[in-house]
Amino acid sequence: MKLIISGTPGTGKTSVAKELAEKTGFKLIMVNDFAEKNNLIAGFDEKRKCKIVDTDLLKKGIKKLKGDFVIEGHLAHFCHGDFVFVLRAEPKELEKRLKKRKWNGKKIKENVEAEILGIILYEACKENKNVFEIETTKRSAEETTNIILKILKGKNIKKYKPGKIDWMEYLG
Repeated sequence: MKLIISGTPGTGKTSVAKELAEKTGFKLIMVNDFAEKNNLIAGFDEKRKCKIVDTDLLKKGIKKLKGDFVIEGHLAHFCHGDFVFVLRAEPKELEKRLKKRKWNGKKIKENVEAEILGIILYEACKENKNVFEIETTKRSAEETTNIILKILKGKNIKKYKPGKIDWMEYLG
């Protein structure tokens, strides 16, 4: 089984993925590390100061994995999973978290706008069937992980189907 944890940077993906892997016993795959180790880097974005992952090669590489995995990363939703969890956070809180990481203003603005527009959720729904969105702003990694575990057991599925979170009021 492949459990995908994706979302805008700062939504809690890494903490939740680690917790979920620990509670399920699944192997944890961090997309950025996986891409580096498997030569899936297509270049370097000078403007954003980050590596560019070839998402087609990433998708193929993850597809080859056999076993049970938690796959984490802001590009993880491009991979096919049995369940895809897109973590969402309130834009003002997201901005605070990214500032705390000492990101530059332009990169913060770009990511906050992506969160407002639900870009990752949209992309996830194009690539996968079992997509769920979970608001993490005031939840701990453990609370979010417990929600995921309930969804995996067939509980609260409707509550976390895509389309419930709307940050559009932040535009303008």
